[in-house]
Amino acid sequence: MNVGSILNNDGPVDAGSVTANSSASNSPVARPGASARPERHSIVNLLNDDEKSAKNKNILNKKDAETNVHAKPTAAVDTQEFNGDIITQKAGKTDENQHVQNAPVDELTRLHKLKSSTKPTRYTVPPIWAQEWSPSKSGAPEPAVQGPPDSSGTYLSSKRVFDPSITTSVDLECSITGVIPPASVTRTVAEWVYANFTEIPNDQRQNVELEAKFGLIVDKRSGRRIDISVASECIFTDKANTHFDMGVHEVGWRAMCDFLDELERKHQEDGRKGLAKTKHKFSRLESDVIDRFYEISERNSQPKTMRISTDALSKRQWGINKQRLSDLYIHNPSCMHDLRLSLSYEHPIPDTSLESIVTKTQPVLTRAKKRTSWAHRPTVTTFDLTRVQTPRESKNMKGKKIVDQDTSYEVELEVDTPELFSGYDLFKTGADTIRFEELIEIFLNNARCLNNRVTKMANK
Repeated sequence: MNVGSILNNDGPVDAGSVTANSSASNSPVARPGASARPERHSIVNLLNDDEKSAKNKNILNKKDAETNVHAKPTAAVDTQEFNGDIITQKAGKTDENQHVQNAPVDELTRLHKLKSSTKPTRYTVPPIWAQEWSPSKSGAPEPAVQGPPDSSGTYLSSKRVFDPSITTSVDLECSITGVIPPASVTRTVAEWVYANFTEIPNDQRQNVELEAKFGLIVDKRSGRRIDISVASECIFTDKANTHFDMGVHEVGWRAMCDFLDELERKHQEDGRKGLAKTKHKFSRLESDVIDRFYEISERNSQPKTMRISTDALSKRQWGINKQRLSDLYIHNPSCMHDLRLSLSYEHPIPDTSLESIVTKTQPVLTRAKKRTSWAHRPTVTTFDLTRVQTPRESKNMKGKKIVDQDTSYEVELEVDTPELFSGYDLFKTGADTIRFEELIEIFLNNARCLNNRVTKMANK
């Protein structure tokens, strides 16, 4: 028994069979009809490939070679297509680069042709890119051009003046609610006007006047301006112990006149530069009028004060019956003057009654007024600055009557009441809840501008 038999699990054989097998293996030709002997594996056969496996490997290698031979033409075709795409892209880029290089030359050629064939454009107004930038003082956009009056009687647009949704910085908000709270003074004045407007019939609206007069709130006990330990603008309600002393000093009055004239000159200068939309900022009017006041008493009625005015030049006369509805005091200790808001009826006196009043009654007061009025439509305000001369009678040492003239200076602002009533109606119907209060704030701002101007001059 050899090592191969042990590995192949063969049993022991006798010597005769071994001899027969040896002789059979040595014979080159197998016997016919004999069954095939199983192959015996030795260590050499286990460690080395046999002939069949070698043949199989050769067959596989031949198949792989044939596959590679058939695959090479396809790869070559793909390579040619890829190279063709690269060449096409390079050619396209070359054309684009050449077009970009030729673009400035073509543009210059076209400009030279236009220059030689056309004349330069002459602008009556410089184009927007050639105009000088003129920033507004407040940094806010310029107001829109006002159009003609609409059916509601107002000549102003509905554009917001104080827009609560816009702030100067994009990362800031006006408040946590997104709404600017109204100033307390402005809201109180608006409520006061609204409460009085509710009691005015529609047919009496054209006779209503709302004006703000400059002066001082004076304590009756001390005779001096009130001191109530406040530092800012406020509404003063204690009228029982105070009275309003209307009028301003001559220096302050002239400073206000100069201020309004200065605004007009600046506006006209801007107009010559093409920066102003209108020729004049104000509609200016001068008047010289003599007012005479008469006390008219009728049975079972309260006495009425009639004012009859006479134009100093034309001698034309007209009469007004003024009836005070309500007053509101605004105290501003940080400025030179306080304000008194007055809401009144001004009923015209028929011309047929003027002559009887003048001939039958003596005037209780005479005032000669030289007034200059500046009407500013965009802020619905008229500025009336008046120099008043009031005759004062006295007697000299000999008992002879002498008439002197007391000169005083008055400043008052009058709001456009039809426009204010229009805002009132919009608020009442709910169509616009901001317009009415906005008009009140504009009116008060104009008064503050004059007051601040005089205060600034006095502090120098």
